[in-house]
Amino acid sequence: MNRSILGLMVLVIVTSLPTSISSQTNLLLNPNADSNAENWRAFGQVTVEEFNGDKVFVVRDGCSGGSHFLQDVNLDMSDVGKYALLIGRGSSERINADGAITGLPYLYGYMMESVNPKGGTVRAYLQGQQMRAVANQPDEWVAMYGIFRVPEGTVAISFFLQQAERKDIPQNGSAARFDNLGLYLFKTKAQALEFAKTYKY
Repeated sequence: MNRSILGLMVLVIVTSLPTSISSQTNLLLNPNADSNAENWRAFGQVTVEEFNGDKVFVVRDGCSGGSHFLQDVNLDMSDVGKYALLIGRGSSERINADGAITGLPYLYGYMMESVNPKGGTVRAYLQGQQMRAVANQPDEWVAMYGIFRVPEGTVAISFFLQQAERKDIPQNGSAARFDNLGLYLFKTKAQALEFAKTYKY
């Protein structure tokens, strides 16, 4: 076979392969707390602590107590129609015997139509799916993620680290921990799901 034709065939095969995990860009800054709370806005009882030798984000007295971390990520017009993957891992000091969600870590987000220092206009709320950690025992690390289409008019995504709470079961100061966080954009939902399933937690 002609070498030029063979080279062209190889190029076509390589360029048609699915986007690799290593080539995806994490849009979050300081996603692993390596720089403490830099690039995150901190509200209430939140800290960066060392846990099993790693720095992690920690939220206490979340939800009704208002404690959370927040990072806004700006988007381009070309990102409209893509699928945003919010992902990370979480662990909790508190696992309620009755299965109540109080104390558990969860990811949350907004698609923002406008952003300003006092807030902005929310285009869509990012919740549900597997955004809340579901663990069987205290301090067990589990995956959390959700996939959402970027609607028309979105200029930013607000990425929250929060703590779940059931109405009749209050917080008790237990830690909800977060690490290995990521915000990624994909052309299709299938690509985002494939990435989530092979994510390096």
